Amino acid sequence: MSNADKLLKSIDTFIRKAEEGKEDIADILPDDIPELSKIPELVEGFEKLTAKLLRQQRKFFLDAFQTFVSKDDQITLGAMLNYFQSNLFAADEFAALYGVEAATFLTLTTEGLAKVIMESIDEDVPFQTLSKRTTNWVESWSTELGEIMQLNTHKAIESELIAAIQNGESIQQAELRLKDLPEFDRKRARATARTEILAASSQANWESFMQSPAVEGKKWKHSGSKKSVPRPSHVAMDGEVVGVDELFLVDGEFGMYPRDTTFSAKNRVNCGCVIGPVVNQDIIRLSPEEKEEIRQQVLAEMNE
Repeated sequence: MSNADKLLKSIDTFIRKAEEGKEDIADILPDDIPELSKIPELVEGFEKLTAKLLRQQRKFFLDAFQTFVSKDDQITLGAMLNYFQSNLFAADEFAALYGVEAATFLTLTTEGLAKVIMESIDEDVPFQTLSKRTTNWVESWSTELGEIMQLNTHKAIESELIAAIQNGESIQQAELRLKDLPEFDRKRARATARTEILAASSQANWESFMQSPAVEGKKWKHSGSKKSVPRPSHVAMDGEVVGVDELFLVDGEFGMYPRDTTFSAKNRVNCGCVIGPVVNQDIIRLSPEEKEEIRQQVLAEMNE
């Protein structure tokens, strides 16, 4: 097993454990990769920021709920539901605020992982900067992630208010439903932060392989936690090799790597698969100057 493969295996094991959320992230950090020491701090910081924004979002809706009730003590839950749908959801700023925080987290995490991965592949070609393709991915996925989380919260609020109406509950009972929504709690923040490190890891792999002149392909490796039930389509992918910038075809869907955000939930959620580099030893033996020239040509294309 090459140094790069050993490193990637250690990183992927660490990240899967982090995503499962059973232990403190700092306690499961691989001892042989001190360069990853900043990752736990990034994940925990993102979790705290996510939790803070969820608390702010909860306060926004509850304050609006109470203000609306105070204006008319005869208000109906039907009118309250309409008020949320027609006014409050559009005024919710969570998605915009969260997109900024997610972009910062994904950028720092992807940079940190790419640095370690590239150095393990070829010390002559150290990481310098992320390509435009990756920074564009960070921007688009951060925005989409914020919008998805906001939409899911809105759907949960609608469901609770509709359930309260159908059950003939009081205004006070409906308010308690909103207060206790799991969409606002710390568990959601924790799960989101730990899940997004998987996305950052996958993108860092692709970025590193693209910028490393000696890497001419990527190999799909099936793996997963003991809790997960293997997907036959993912097991069938084990050992599949494609070009670094080519797509894998998985169960009728195309993606650059495991858990690619272009995959549907059936191929992303709880996927523990990884990719490894296919290295051309002839290129490894080129001079540092020759390899850097190749890298700069690839970066120019990635930055178009």
